[in-house]
Amino acid sequence: MTAAHAAEALLAGARTAEAAALIEPLASGSPDRDHWPVYEARAEIDLLRGDTATARRRLTDAAAAHFGNVEYARESAQRAVELALWAAEPGNALAEVQRALPLSRTPDLTILCGRLLAAGMRACADLAERARARRDEAATHAATAAAGGLVTWAGQAPGVPFTNHPLVATIPAERATWDAERTRLAGGSDPEAWRAAADAWEGLGCPHHAGYSWWRQAQAQLDAGQPATAAAAALRAAAAVAAGHAPLLAQVRQLAERARILLKTPAAAVTPETPRPARAAVPYGLTGRELAVLQLVAAGRTNAQIGAELYISPSTASVHVTSILRKLGVSGRVQAAAVAERAGLLAASDPKASPAEN
Repeated sequence: MTAAHAAEALLAGARTAEAAALIEPLASGSPDRDHWPVYEARAEIDLLRGDTATARRRLTDAAAAHFGNVEYARESAQRAVELALWAAEPGNALAEVQRALPLSRTPDLTILCGRLLAAGMRACADLAERARARRDEAATHAATAAAGGLVTWAGQAPGVPFTNHPLVATIPAERATWDAERTRLAGGSDPEAWRAAADAWEGLGCPHHAGYSWWRQAQAQLDAGQPATAAAAALRAAAAVAAGHAPLLAQVRQLAERARILLKTPAAAVTPETPRPARAAVPYGLTGRELAVLQLVAAGRTNAQIGAELYISPSTASVHVTSILRKLGVSGRVQAAAVAERAGLLAASDPKASPAEN
């Protein structure tokens, strides 16, 4: 238990490697009544390394050793929710939150539920964003209704979880995250709300939570039509603290590539001692940006949709499409998609253009 608490403190401070060095020797064999805490800590480390499959297995095994303890079940649920969120399974995350909250209706437990509630609101916001992208009004309404249920629970719970408490230092930061996620749920993610959440987490010495908020801030700025230069500071701040959190770092890099934001200054990124690696040639002479556009064309996106996803104007997307058709020697999008598939240009998982490319 002491080792698990120490690992929790290290992970809160983004010291993933140190936590792993402490926990890994203790997490061999199968978890039991005495040893399950280190397995849950190991599962969190697995998640931060990007190994969601192993993390899920460890969490399942550790939860079976709780023997019905309500507080331990709440802690396990928190980890399971965050795993589902980073695995892009917001529906599963929300279901886990809804299952766990009824177990926590005593003042001693509800004051510890702020992080769980904020994660639940994140799941609702993720579901709402997906539904709006699909123009699925029923799913959008369902996500909003689920969020309303979380708001009701939070307001009616004894020891209201977002009321400051002298024994729970994280409540203000959890409340700020909850408020920011609610703006995202409504379809107008507020950069200032995310900035406030990042400041709160940074003040507590929790870099990964601050990094998540900075990433969302940059995303909100770009979605609001602000130039990439305006979002660059927040995204670079997120990148600077994302070491040891593979899923967060992947999202930060993806957003940087889409918005063509350099996460490091040119001087820092390329020095005489560390030359830039040679970039593999792309067939047909396509640039990295054109390859990203081609993949979206093959997915059936319109120029407007391509522009929204890559943070470029529809007219710029149209210029890229015209260039792609010329280079591939085809006259239409369907032919371009067929050529791209045959040439293996759709196989890469995320071949977005480098921020430094044109």
